Amino acid sequence: MPPMSDSAHVIEATTQTFQAEVAERSLKTPVLVDLWATWCEPCKVLGPVLEKVAADYAGGFVVAKVDVDGSPEIAQALGVQSVPTCFLLKEGRPVDAFAGAVSEKQLIDFLTKNGVEPGEGGAEEEDSGPIAIAEAMVADGDMEGALEMLKELCAEEALDLDGVLAYAELQAQAGDADGAAATLDALKDPDASDARVAELRAKLSLAGGKDLAAAQAAADANPEDATAQLELGKALVAAGEVERGLETIWMVARVDLGYDDGAPQKALVEVFQAVGHDDPRVLSYQQRLSVLLCS
Repeated sequence: MPPMSDSAHVIEATTQTFQAEVAERSLKTPVLVDLWATWCEPCKVLGPVLEKVAADYAGGFVVAKVDVDGSPEIAQALGVQSVPTCFLLKEGRPVDAFAGAVSEKQLIDFLTKNGVEPGEGGAEEEDSGPIAIAEAMVADGDMEGALEMLKELCAEEALDLDGVLAYAELQAQAGDADGAAATLDALKDPDASDARVAELRAKLSLAGGKDLAAAQAAADANPEDATAQLELGKALVAAGEVERGLETIWMVARVDLGYDDGAPQKALVEVFQAVGHDDPRVLSYQQRLSVLLCS
């Protein structure tokens, strides 16, 4: 395998690191996933182009290189038929893709079409924004303070749509599904019609109004109760813990997919619809479910 670039804007991703290094990173910064192979000649042509443009964009996006021979699961989950193939991920999901080697101009046109702009200090500005500040407060254990700050900004109409969504997500994580729904209800068009709003509403409906803490307590008290585990999984997804929620539901499905008239499968399908079928996390569990159904 050729040596990795020293650029901070080019990383190597594997099956084990894809969730943290690619999916979660793309929630803040667009990630261009380059699926390549050592034996692929066009890959050797495309690689330097990706690295140069990533360096020129100075943090506007990150290139995540995935060796398909070393991590075939990622290629399978994304339905890749040939290499090189590049997927652009924004906010945790693929938004566009291209196959084959492209020129620098073609790559820039692709990025521009998808709203990816050069950094030019934008990363530093974003780090001081309300979302980043709230995230830092939550990381320090001050969930209440983060919620109060975003609540005040929301009341003053000082948050853009990203900020409002972050506030609603945080409300859901704190167990206030009704409050999160009310925050979304206050949005006006065109923001109210944004696809991300619909997705968050779907996530909130998963929990059926059940508080995450209550669902967790019920599952902890009855670890053998499949229904309690399924409810916990849905509540976790509704609160934004998608990976953990999917895994919780999957553990039940793997033991007895037909439990309670197919409740585990129904729960998985419900989550797939809420999160989005093109989300990398969903793609992985869709593949697992397909295998289980055929076994």
